[in-house]
Amino acid sequence: MVIAFLASVILSLFATAVMSYISMAIPIGPWIAPTVVLLALGIFRIFSSYRPAVITRYSVLATCAASIGGITATGIGFSYPAIYFLSPNLFEQWLRQPLLFSSILTGLAATAGALGIWFAHVLADQLIIRQQLAFPIGDLVYKMIAAHQSARKSLELIGGFLATMVFCVLQDGIGAIKSVLPKSFTLIFAKKLGVLVIPALQFHFWPLLWAIGFVTGHVITLPLAVGAVAKIFVVDATNYVLFPTITNMDFVLAFCSGMVLAGTLQGFVGLPSALVQTVRSFFTTTKQRGVITTSFMRCRRLVLEGIIIIGLVATYLWFMRFSLMAQSYLVLFTLIVSYQLAIIAGKIGLAPLGRFATFVMVPAMFLFNIDVVQIIIVATFVEICGGVVADALFGLKMAQLGDISRDRLRRYQYLGLIISALSVGIIFWQLIVHFNLGSAELFAQKAQTRALLINVQSFDVWVLAIGVIFGLLLKYIKLNPALVLSGILMPLHLSIGLITGGLLTLLVNKKEEWYPLWSGIFAANSMWMLLRTLW
Repeated sequence: MVIAFLASVILSLFATAVMSYISMAIPIGPWIAPTVVLLALGIFRIFSSYRPAVITRYSVLATCAASIGGITATGIGFSYPAIYFLSPNLFEQWLRQPLLFSSILTGLAATAGALGIWFAHVLADQLIIRQQLAFPIGDLVYKMIAAHQSARKSLELIGGFLATMVFCVLQDGIGAIKSVLPKSFTLIFAKKLGVLVIPALQFHFWPLLWAIGFVTGHVITLPLAVGAVAKIFVVDATNYVLFPTITNMDFVLAFCSGMVLAGTLQGFVGLPSALVQTVRSFFTTTKQRGVITTSFMRCRRLVLEGIIIIGLVATYLWFMRFSLMAQSYLVLFTLIVSYQLAIIAGKIGLAPLGRFATFVMVPAMFLFNIDVVQIIIVATFVEICGGVVADALFGLKMAQLGDISRDRLRRYQYLGLIISALSVGIIFWQLIVHFNLGSAELFAQKAQTRALLINVQSFDVWVLAIGVIFGLLLKYIKLNPALVLSGILMPLHLSIGLITGGLLTLLVNKKEEWYPLWSGIFAANSMWMLLRTLW
């Protein structure tokens, strides 16, 4: 029992630290659970002599705890840095006060995350038992845990981890070991061809990007490639020919704002019917023989727990100067969109956090007299809570498969949240101070996109219109506009790295068989990037 607790604490710190960096460095938030599973199994097999059934149970608990920390950090990293792009002077002032900076994030993570865990347990019977949603991530992770006797998967994980660590040491150097491997090489030197400016194409040796690209596969390869090409042949060329008086940076921001605006408008078209369906399905129950309903004691505990958590949320929002009406709006609509997110995650295993955060954020901008900091707090709150709801339900699905009591799982989920909330502020402060927001290492593309949406009214109307048309065209040809936008905004070498990982999937028949190897690579390069912040 003690080792399960300690493993949960250590892995929660690991997941929080890794996803804090990943969420600001890369515009994709991969689930950390598969990597955590392999690390948890390694810990329990090395430092304990428990029976396989006990190792399975403890691995489920530790993974669920750590996964909560990972998704909490992801929700923060996707939106919170937007404050820097909207109000850099205020953000720099916060950075000079680490205690204030950390406290704001701790309160935000603790309140939004607690609301998410509580709401997930409220929804558990409705979604897992009555509607019997698959929650595929929970099912996949449990199968990984159940197969922990596989020596091959363990060796692949360890091999990927050690090989990547050696690679990073040889590339960056440490102590007496000097750097002997290049960090990049140039594929094509910059050149000008009429109205086209072809930038220098560099290939960076960055295993982390390859791992993420491999796991996400074809989902990102084509859209990112289209975005990178569109930046040269559409965005920059249009800027040079039709709007020569506008700087390239202003043009790109306005063009991309138009793309964001197009996606937002399209999303709002289907929002009313989706919300009506959500509310209707929540209050409609299906009676099935053999279904065990929630006990009176559990209902009473959930009610009391909900009252306490909502009281803590209200206290934090009052501290951030939200009015009572704004607080009520935020809590109510966060729960509504979190339920919709839970249904999507239960069916396909994905959670489009940013889209639903925008659904709550945009009306709040017009309904209430809130400043840019409060606007970003709204978006971040929704992303954390919605993400935690989905992740906690994945954990509940694993508990159902492993015959683990909900109450026991719930305690470990709250443990993961507490560890994440206490550490996430310090981790974000350290990462931002060391790497600098907006740099190639900490580009924070998701946060920049949110800042673009908020500042949409300050850009050239005609450039915005061109961006809107381009975004609608992408939707028409069934390309993911958000990933194409990432290809336009991201430094080219980041796109090349992710595309390379996606193309590697073409070399194998079943890419899932290679997940342990790439999980080890992902974990090692992530840890190395974090260790670099300490010296």
